[in-house]
Amino acid sequence: MDNLHYMPRTLLSTCLLLTPLAALADSPAWNNAVNTPPSDWQGPTFELSDEYPTEMPPACTTATCPWLAIKLPDQVKSVDFNDTGVPNWSTEPVYNEYITSILNYIKQGQTMDLNNAEGLKINVDGQTRWYHIPWMAYAQKTGREFVHGLTNERTAHLSDFYGVGAPSSDTGRGFETWAVGMYNDIGAYTVGQSFNSDGKPVLETINGITSTKGMPFNEGTVVVKFLFSTVTPSDVDYLQNSPKWQANRHVETKSGFEQCSRKVQDVHLVQVDVAVVDSRSPSRWVYGTFAYINNNGKSVWDNLQPVGLQWGMDPWTFPAVPKDESITARQSVLNTSIRHYEHFGCEGRLAGPVDNKLSSCLSCHAGAYANPDDSNPQMGVTIPPIFGFDGLCEQYSQENVNYFQTTQFPQAYSGGNYPELLNLDTSLQMQIAVQEQAKYAANSPRECEE
Repeated sequence: MDNLHYMPRTLLSTCLLLTPLAALADSPAWNNAVNTPPSDWQGPTFELSDEYPTEMPPACTTATCPWLAIKLPDQVKSVDFNDTGVPNWSTEPVYNEYITSILNYIKQGQTMDLNNAEGLKINVDGQTRWYHIPWMAYAQKTGREFVHGLTNERTAHLSDFYGVGAPSSDTGRGFETWAVGMYNDIGAYTVGQSFNSDGKPVLETINGITSTKGMPFNEGTVVVKFLFSTVTPSDVDYLQNSPKWQANRHVETKSGFEQCSRKVQDVHLVQVDVAVVDSRSPSRWVYGTFAYINNNGKSVWDNLQPVGLQWGMDPWTFPAVPKDESITARQSVLNTSIRHYEHFGCEGRLAGPVDNKLSSCLSCHAGAYANPDDSNPQMGVTIPPIFGFDGLCEQYSQENVNYFQTTQFPQAYSGGNYPELLNLDTSLQMQIAVQEQAKYAANSPRECEE
């Protein structure tokens, strides 16, 4: 057992009562991975971190969450993400200070090279810092693999990494993205409140609004996601010295990837996403992303270049309004000087290297709604079109108006098309968990068993 992903019961925090939900019930919610390692496996093995705090952890201080104490431009007495002007990364260093302070929090207790053998450590100073969402190992095609707990996400192309000079369409060779996301203890408290020991969502209605118990996530919540790709430094030269991990990922053939067949192969770190709850934000969230770009830094962390921050969806910017009414986006701030980086998101909104450049970080995550009784969710039909739709970012339309609206928990999805869905406060992992539990409860055929 890889103790880098597991904290023995004897090392529990002295200030918080922690309960391993998985120990209370035998449910696929708490599976570590879709497949178990072979009997002769000698490499790292992922262990789900599910001993969620059952009492609210201590509130953030300026020492533990320094980004919450950073004053933003033009603010004297009150601190706020305002929309009065277009933010500028180069002339307003406070934004780099903000995202760097989050990264400094994340790298505490981690190795400087993020090597494959040690992976990501969930413990910092003898206490659990990072936790995982349940149900992420149920989907057979995309669910967690057994080496580092990575899940399958968007397939990228050279045009995502290079832009000009690379294939301009998505008809070239694809590179799969495999990622692992983690929540700090404050965020994990909400996760633990949201599920029973059998993995079933716990619903709570407050002031007529129903969601999973514990929502919304509390200020001080930190979410981080490390994104790896099947791309190599031979394909993309600025990925030299990028951490190379093993992952039990899809088998690649001349015609593409076999979704129901896996073997242990290499992946490289290409992107790190962060998100924090900050009450000054109009969405309550601030999202940020880093691109791995080799600049001969002393550590992996030095080679993570900030791409930008986003705190809203710019509903007054095309395509949420007609072009002749559009103004420059101001709820994202972009590091336009970043070397090699070739794309951001839709019309000046934020997106990372392997993200959809027609979308944006928050626009995608703002679609995190679910129905716990829906065992066959369909994007754009029963749940919001998270990953896009025909005409995304291309034309003014009601779909684009809805997609690029700044919302805040407990608001319903814009446009009124999904009034009964649970608002899961931008957590797509929570959405997946609720949906996968519904499939399990309905005894729906699993993807590779149909």
